[in-house]
Amino acid sequence: MAETSRFASLEPEDLTKILNDRDSKNTKNVIGVAKRIIGDYLLEKDGSFETIQDLDQACTEDVVKTLRQFYGEVRKTDGTLYAKKSLITLRFGLQKHFIETRKEDIINSEHYNAANDMFKAMMVAMKKEGKATVNHKEPICPEDLQKLYKHEHFFLNTPEALQKRVFFEYLYYFCNRGRENIRDVQRDDFELKRDAKGLRYVRVKVLRQTKNHRGDDFTDVDDKDGRMYEIPGSANCPVRSFTKYFSKLHPDRTDFWQRPKLASKTTESADVWYDNSPVGKNTLGNLMAKISEECGLSRRYTNHCIRTTCITVLDEGGIETRHIMGLSGHKSESAVKSYCKRLSSTKKHEMSNILSETIQSSTSSNGELSEKRVKIRIQQHQYVIMALTYFLMMLNLIKYYRTFQAMSQIRQTFKILFPPHVVQQLV
Repeated sequence: MAETSRFASLEPEDLTKILNDRDSKNTKNVIGVAKRIIGDYLLEKDGSFETIQDLDQACTEDVVKTLRQFYGEVRKTDGTLYAKKSLITLRFGLQKHFIETRKEDIINSEHYNAANDMFKAMMVAMKKEGKATVNHKEPICPEDLQKLYKHEHFFLNTPEALQKRVFFEYLYYFCNRGRENIRDVQRDDFELKRDAKGLRYVRVKVLRQTKNHRGDDFTDVDDKDGRMYEIPGSANCPVRSFTKYFSKLHPDRTDFWQRPKLASKTTESADVWYDNSPVGKNTLGNLMAKISEECGLSRRYTNHCIRTTCITVLDEGGIETRHIMGLSGHKSESAVKSYCKRLSSTKKHEMSNILSETIQSSTSSNGELSEKRVKIRIQQHQYVIMALTYFLMMLNLIKYYRTFQAMSQIRQTFKILFPPHVVQQLV
């Protein structure tokens, strides 16, 4: 009997594939787009280099000159400037390519300072042109969250509505990115447990490769371990919706996101609500946008807005940044704070009201007194009238008792009737 080999036998192409698979699909796309754009640029300029492969073989000085010129002259197909984020992504793609082909880092190497100075100058130019704006994902406002949980598309009585509810709560409670690995989630990724107090909770026991935790950093430990706890007695209990969804999945399918059956073709008591086929990647990637339209929310939210909402709510609730990192998977506090420093629509409204109140309380443009100041003036006049009335009454005492004792009585009466600042003015 032949002895089983302990070690694998890999061909050169197998080793190459392992190396190539280090980068995510998105990174490969970025590299491909960057190579195409600089290739089009070189071809149009008709200079010393016609392709990016020519740059791969050129000396460093020539590459620096070419990149310096490229950063200053690169434009979109319509001749306009790229947005700031697009140009940063373009340079990142070129960096990845040249590290692979030239073993040179065009961003961090001091040999490329001249090219990078031009890149920074273009960042300034873009800001002047209004191209430096970054469109952050807004958190879902409290009013829209309330709409969600009151809408029929978020109830638990139909296959599609139940799946949308579980999808939202999965991203919200575990702070996942909207598209990252969402299609790869499996039924066995979760476990239902109880804590020391007997409360049930759901946790994700399988941690997949993410943007921040790719597995190539030996010092990086992905200890993300969020819990989705039950809310006993609440109709909005996330564990309740999760367990119901889990119990209705097709038993022959390992995918967690399965295609829901039509509500007209199933019943509440049916054991299986989902087909033996997965939900498409694009369907999942655009699901929150669809939910926004169906539930009549104030704006079209994306899946990533759910993650933003999670981080924002935790920050406003007083949770420390380091604890939020343990849920979100961020590597640095600054990354988390980039979410937290964005003002919610409620806070923006509050700030606007404060500024408006200041204007309303000041003198208007035609010189009329504000309502608040008019009330103060009326109150002051009332004090004066009351003081004069009682002063006349006290004159009778003075006629008969022209003594120091009479004047003292007047002062004591004023102190009882009026505030201290009025007494000082009248007595």
